[in-house]
Amino acid sequence: MERNAMPEHDPFMTVLAEKLHIHGYYAFYGEHYNETDMEQYRKQLFTSFSNIVWVELDARKKYMIVDHRGRNTVMKLIEGMLNTRRTLKANQAMAGTDTSKVQQDITHLSRLVHMLKFTTFRT
Repeated sequence: MERNAMPEHDPFMTVLAEKLHIHGYYAFYGEHYNETDMEQYRKQLFTSFSNIVWVELDARKKYMIVDHRGRNTVMKLIEGMLNTRRTLKANQAMAGTDTSKVQQDITHLSRLVHMLKFTTFRT
């Protein structure tokens, strides 16, 4: 969302709502999306969706989820990232380098998957 755009006339809202209806989630890439933007989106979308979950994987990758199929898809995406991080950790351990940063990433992603498993959506 452009910072100078009027939120109620933002053409992105139409695109976002359409993508959420079709896929159940929407991926936001970039550090410029923050919690304030997401709260504005959430307020505008709450008439269309009764459940909106915001998940930040890291500073550059965030997801807005509105239903079970979106949640399940995002969980699969996170599981793929976890597999990559676990492989990286094993490679770093074999090379004798520090694995603490990768372990932090694994812990964070595992917590998100756990949280999403217990997120319920009203139908």
